[in-house]
Amino acid sequence: MQLHVNCIAFRGDSSLTEEIEGLETPFEIFFYFFDGEIMKLIVEDTMRAALTDNISNNFKITIDDIHHYIGILIYMSIYRYPNLRSYWGQNAFGPIQNCMTRHRFETIKKYLSLCDESQRIKKGQPGYDPLFRTRKLVDYLNQRFDSVPKQARLCVDEQMCSTKMKHHLRQYMPNKPHKWGIKLFVLCDSFGYAYRFEVYSGAGDNVILPGHPDLGASANIVVRLTQSVQSFKNHIIYFDNFYTSLPLMVYLRAKGIYSLGTIRANRIPNCKLPNEGTINKLPRGSMIEYVGCSYGIELTNVLWKDSKAVRFLSSYVGVKPFARKDPRQGTSKIPRFDRKSKKYVEIDCPQIVKEYNAHMGGVDLMDGLMGRYHIRAKTRDAATRIFYHLIDMAVTNSYILYRRIQMANEANKEKMLELPDFREAVAAGMVTYKCKNLPGRPSTYRSPCSQLVRAINSPSSRIEQTAQSPLSHRSPQLGLKQGKKSKHPISSLRFDQVNHFPHWFERESGKLRGKLCKKSQTQCIFPKCNLHLCCTSNKNCFLEYHTKK
Repeated sequence: MQLHVNCIAFRGDSSLTEEIEGLETPFEIFFYFFDGEIMKLIVEDTMRAALTDNISNNFKITIDDIHHYIGILIYMSIYRYPNLRSYWGQNAFGPIQNCMTRHRFETIKKYLSLCDESQRIKKGQPGYDPLFRTRKLVDYLNQRFDSVPKQARLCVDEQMCSTKMKHHLRQYMPNKPHKWGIKLFVLCDSFGYAYRFEVYSGAGDNVILPGHPDLGASANIVVRLTQSVQSFKNHIIYFDNFYTSLPLMVYLRAKGIYSLGTIRANRIPNCKLPNEGTINKLPRGSMIEYVGCSYGIELTNVLWKDSKAVRFLSSYVGVKPFARKDPRQGTSKIPRFDRKSKKYVEIDCPQIVKEYNAHMGGVDLMDGLMGRYHIRAKTRDAATRIFYHLIDMAVTNSYILYRRIQMANEANKEKMLELPDFREAVAAGMVTYKCKNLPGRPSTYRSPCSQLVRAINSPSSRIEQTAQSPLSHRSPQLGLKQGKKSKHPISSLRFDQVNHFPHWFERESGKLRGKLCKKSQTQCIFPKCNLHLCCTSNKNCFLEYHTKK
């Protein structure tokens, strides 16, 4: 099999929409996935769970609290303390300590819920769903992830939500870095972005979509994950030998979707490839190809011997490179270490192997990004553990989408954030999130900044300030140390137009240089941004600083 390169050229449109391209900050990109609908869902179900536990419960939660709670979890994935209480201990982490008390955090963790338990069908009855507690969140995130235009090359593979809790969803996969956990099936592109996923709940989750054939339990997973892939746009899907089968290849090719995967020998009817005894006698780099036709669709079956024999099945590529206007010379070579001669030697490598190795690792790439910084909060609840995993998946998707947006603009490539800085920017936006109050009575919620201003203006604090030196009272309360450069807040906090109240120090406390103009000195400080800005009738740096240009 040797198709022309134009025959497999991508015919779809993978360019981002204007809404996605307009996302600027890391917080905005993350909020595109974890939007207000999800936050509202969590608030309603958590309040219902708290009242179900105790009808006279005084526990209350708002959308702001859920933002702060998720932001704290993301912070904990970057800065790792020995245990949960250490974040509020003697060497407390400032952004977490100022955002929420430890008792408040533990109370939210206790009552956190993602479903209405009253609607749950008991086990053994028709319609029972093992993933009922996370079903709404999984479906909604699938919809949000899938709203991003798909790339040409896609792959399907397993992913592990690592945990050793005793639960019927827990699986053991010895070939994975995290061998114990809850298994997920994920559809990714070659850059690691996850478009769709589903959580494995046992042998009974073999769902057949309406209007689609039953191709077997493993092949039906690919059918469900690729249901939103456009037909006849020359998408190419890669998978390993767990999913590959002859009916799946024929079905995808009939929809105008090419595919490639490793395959097990017992899944090839009337296989003409040599058996294991003959393969062992072949030299390293040997390749054998047979092309057959099934229901009018040509498929190629390739055996390549490296250190072990590997079998491939494909509907678009074989041993030879793609046909081009300027043909390339022969089969490519790759280096391999020879134990006998103790040096590297060049062996033949078919084109089908190069295609598979180049585009199959999307899910592994996402696992690598998630594994560096992931939420490690311990829990014995499977739904909570899946919730943590989905937060990590959403942050990782946000980072990959952020790089995709930035790569489209040549000027932004040098300013691109690394993964830990990106996660920290998302966490900072979450812990400082504040809903804009609707017209009417003011909200009873008191932010850390408003509490700080009230503490400074209280009579007791003024008495303490007079007993101290002119500048000593400023450092412990506002966090501004003498001689230390102040930092700009993140954009989502700077331009949110919520609770940016000024505070003027007394004349005896002295002045500091303004952060914006850097020429004049001022006694006006804004606790939320933690900056000095001019705010007078002659000069209003405050308005200029908080106005997006």
